[in-house]
Amino acid sequence: MFKLSTVASLLALSFTTGAMAQISYLEDTRDQISIQDYSYEQKALVAEQAKLLLDGLYVNKYAKNLYYGLSPAGHLDPVVAVDDLINNMGNLSSSQFHQQLQKIFLSQRDFHLDYNYPAPMKNFVSFVPVHFAQTVNTDGSKEVRVNRIWQNYTVLAPETSTVSLGDKVIAYNGQAVTDVVNNTLFQGGGANPDGGFVGALNNLTIKSHNKQMPPQNDALTLTLESYETGEIYSVNLPWLVYNGNPSTQANTEDNAAQFTQSINYEFATFKELEAAAQDSAFALAANATAEPTVTWNKVQVDGESVGYIKIASFSPKNGTNTALVAIIDILDNQLSDTKALIIDVRSNPGGNILYNDYLLQLFTPKRVTPSHVRFINTPENHHILNNSLFGTYLSDNWHQVLADVQGTNEQYSAATSFMTKDAANQIGQAYYGNVGVWANANTYSAGDMFTCGMQDNGIATVFGQHERTGAGGANVIEHGLFVQYVGAPYQALPYDQSMRVSWRQSVRQGHHINALIEDYGCVANEVVSYNVEDIFDGDTQDFNTIARKLLAKPTARATVAFNSDRFAPVAETNGVYNFDVTNTEYVDVYIDGTKVKRISAFAYGTQAKTISYTLPSNVTTGTVQFVGLDSGKTRLWNSTRFF
Repeated sequence: MFKLSTVASLLALSFTTGAMAQISYLEDTRDQISIQDYSYEQKALVAEQAKLLLDGLYVNKYAKNLYYGLSPAGHLDPVVAVDDLINNMGNLSSSQFHQQLQKIFLSQRDFHLDYNYPAPMKNFVSFVPVHFAQTVNTDGSKEVRVNRIWQNYTVLAPETSTVSLGDKVIAYNGQAVTDVVNNTLFQGGGANPDGGFVGALNNLTIKSHNKQMPPQNDALTLTLESYETGEIYSVNLPWLVYNGNPSTQANTEDNAAQFTQSINYEFATFKELEAAAQDSAFALAANATAEPTVTWNKVQVDGESVGYIKIASFSPKNGTNTALVAIIDILDNQLSDTKALIIDVRSNPGGNILYNDYLLQLFTPKRVTPSHVRFINTPENHHILNNSLFGTYLSDNWHQVLADVQGTNEQYSAATSFMTKDAANQIGQAYYGNVGVWANANTYSAGDMFTCGMQDNGIATVFGQHERTGAGGANVIEHGLFVQYVGAPYQALPYDQSMRVSWRQSVRQGHHINALIEDYGCVANEVVSYNVEDIFDGDTQDFNTIARKLLAKPTARATVAFNSDRFAPVAETNGVYNFDVTNTEYVDVYIDGTKVKRISAFAYGTQAKTISYTLPSNVTTGTVQFVGLDSGKTRLWNSTRFF
């Protein structure tokens, strides 16, 4: 095995990010990955703060007990368990105290409910450069195979050279790998059978020590079966350690954005290490944009053009506006001539819910309904909204739904939205072909919400590598925000410790009204299973399968094509909008949301008819929306122009 001194110069040549300078071996770092010694008073403070979250704010506490039942080895009632811990913590060492409290949080199988170990332990992540996926055989049987090898890290683990993509994982440290996964479902954090399995599987090769204790051994022993030869072999891979500040905050553009987050930080950490290794799994996404998390391509399938957009995260690096403009530009220009579009949100860990809500309208002529969430009805929530600075960040609708249940026995408030329906439709449609959403059990949080929103609004067919998405159905709030904006009884934790809580619960709308995302996820309309061939072909086979299914669907008969850019100023257009339509009876015109005219288009058949509209002379800035209608006044298409 290479030692740190041996590879220092190689690291400098191999990696371009600062993060890579912080890689070491577990055997050299283990003594640094430690838990601080807490006094009884510090334990009491942490436990009481945890109880405030679990009892007073945790919106999923009732639903989790119903979904999973109660078991000492599985799901724990969070309130009962934390009370038991408080009564017994005088008999526990600091390490035992933290691990028992962590067990309570992890047993909820909720990636939005986090208990993070104190510094310095929370700053470390242990990993090996080999990663696994569940594959499905033609007979429906499932296996665990090597699907990723982070080549840039293998200089630190030359033993990895014996491992090949596609090799089947038989045993993990001497135990059958499926047994290891199934025995750790309540430590992996993932919800439902699909999310639970992939969550536990992810934890086999990457362990964030903000939640997980270090591996017992300095090396991981794997028994594998070669995909090429069928030979059974074993390999010992050294655990590598990344030392850096963990991802405890999503990208936020302002204070208000901190109140609309929905993200799986554990998987986001995985994505950061993956990016640092300069290793991308998304070969289909050939073209970059101004927003690094948004990439695209145009692919020929059976002679037809099919669009592809990869949204890697709902936490855009350069802000929501940049991401939205990038996607609109792709749809208006690069993919405007495609007959079908695949939006890939596989392994998207989530992010800003507002970003998700703004996207829905781009793919449908109908007015969309944005995400809805609800509160748990507790005195703590009433105090936060009515008696703290925190409550001033929330609009009147949040105050109203909670006030409506105050003093009642209702467990929850009514559900309401982060934005009005008008706001969720202010951009309008930008794509007019058939749309599919490609998801998997690592699609989580705002990724769940987007997938479900596209399904609930009847916009897209959901294609899943698994039957369900990861099932993260909540808006998450950091404990530190309550400390900052509420004050007592919320108090800062020792040693830079942090927690967060699922605060508002997602409630589906439209075709799945009142269904929960948490635990249930978004069920795929069609399952396109991940198989061993997908490991080698960059998902091309599955992409083509989905594309053919979308191309086989009936397409919209009515069309519209504008002769000017969506964002063209009046000085460029002179206030005149010319556009070609087919199969459109009428066109309604709205200026800044107010209907001002109905144009009789009478465009029948596929022969395009040019329509012209001139803005009133006194209108120089704002928006004009055109809505195509059939004879029954049903929306066929819409387009908003900004001037």
